[in-house]
Amino acid sequence: MNTDHRKLPESLTRYLALPPGGAAEPAPPPVHRGSRRADPRSAHQALESALLRGFVYVISGLVWLLVLGLVLRHLAR
Repeated sequence: MNTDHRKLPESLTRYLALPPGGAAEPAPPPVHRGSRRADPRSAHQALESALLRGFVYVISGLVWLLVLGLVLRHLAR
Protein backbone atom coordinates (compact mmCIF):
# COMPACT_ATOMS: atom_id res chain seq x y z
CA MET A 1 0.00 0.00 0.00
CA ASN A 2 1.43 3.37 -1.01
CA THR A 3 1.23 6.25 1.43
CA ASP A 4 0.51 9.83 0.51
CA HIS A 5 3.49 12.02 1.43
CA ARG A 6 1.80 15.38 0.92
CA LYS A 7 2.19 17.89 3.73
CA LEU A 8 -0.66 18.04 6.27
CA PRO A 9 -2.59 21.31 6.80
CA GLU A 10 -1.38 23.47 9.69
CA SER A 11 -4.49 22.93 11.84
CA LEU A 12 -4.27 19.15 11.49
CA THR A 13 -0.60 19.06 12.42
CA ARG A 14 -1.34 21.09 15.56
CA TYR A 15 -4.13 18.68 16.46
CA LEU A 16 -1.91 15.65 15.94
CA ALA A 17 0.89 17.26 18.00
CA LEU A 18 -1.31 17.45 21.12
CA PRO A 19 -0.65 14.86 23.79
CA PRO A 20 -3.27 12.09 23.81
CA GLY A 21 -6.20 12.74 26.13
CA GLY A 22 -5.40 16.43 26.53
CA ALA A 23 -7.35 19.34 25.17
CA ALA A 24 -5.60 22.41 23.81
CA GLU A 25 -8.00 24.90 25.35
CA PRO A 26 -10.91 24.55 27.74
CA ALA A 27 -14.31 24.84 26.13
CA PRO A 28 -15.86 28.31 26.38
CA PRO A 29 -18.86 28.63 28.67
CA PRO A 30 -22.20 28.18 26.90
CA VAL A 31 -23.93 31.35 25.78
CA HIS A 32 -27.61 31.51 26.61
CA ARG A 33 -30.15 33.21 24.38
CA GLY A 34 -31.17 36.61 25.61
CA SER A 35 -28.03 37.15 27.66
CA ARG A 36 -26.64 40.65 27.29
CA ARG A 37 -22.99 41.35 26.65
CA ALA A 38 -21.12 44.43 27.76
CA ASP A 39 -19.71 44.81 24.24
CA PRO A 40 -21.13 47.96 22.56
CA ARG A 41 -20.74 46.27 19.16
CA SER A 42 -23.22 43.56 20.11
CA ALA A 43 -26.20 45.72 19.07
CA HIS A 44 -24.62 46.21 15.67
CA GLN A 45 -23.89 42.49 15.38
CA ALA A 46 -27.44 41.62 16.40
CA LEU A 47 -28.88 43.97 13.78
CA GLU A 48 -26.56 42.62 11.13
CA SER A 49 -27.49 39.06 12.07
CA ALA A 50 -31.22 39.83 11.97
CA LEU A 51 -30.92 41.48 8.54
CA LEU A 52 -28.93 38.58 7.16
CA ARG A 53 -31.40 36.06 8.58
CA GLY A 54 -34.30 38.01 7.06
CA PHE A 55 -32.57 38.13 3.69
CA VAL A 56 -32.02 34.37 3.76
CA TYR A 57 -35.67 33.75 4.71
CA VAL A 58 -36.93 35.97 1.88
CA ILE A 59 -34.67 34.35 -0.72
CA SER A 60 -35.58 30.84 0.40
CA GLY A 61 -39.28 31.77 0.35
CA LEU A 62 -38.96 33.07 -3.20
CA VAL A 63 -37.21 29.88 -4.28
CA TRP A 64 -39.99 27.78 -2.72
CA LEU A 65 -42.62 29.86 -4.51
CA LEU A 66 -40.78 29.43 -7.80
CA VAL A 67 -40.59 25.67 -7.32
CA LEU A 68 -44.26 25.52 -6.34
CA GLY A 69 -45.21 27.55 -9.41
CA LEU A 70 -43.22 25.26 -11.68
CA VAL A 71 -44.83 22.16 -10.13
CA LEU A 72 -48.32 23.62 -10.50
CA ARG A 73 -47.60 24.62 -14.10
CA HIS A 74 -46.39 21.10 -14.80
CA LEU A 75 -49.49 19.56 -13.25
CA ALA A 76 -51.79 21.91 -15.17
CA ARG A 77 -50.47 20.69 -18.53
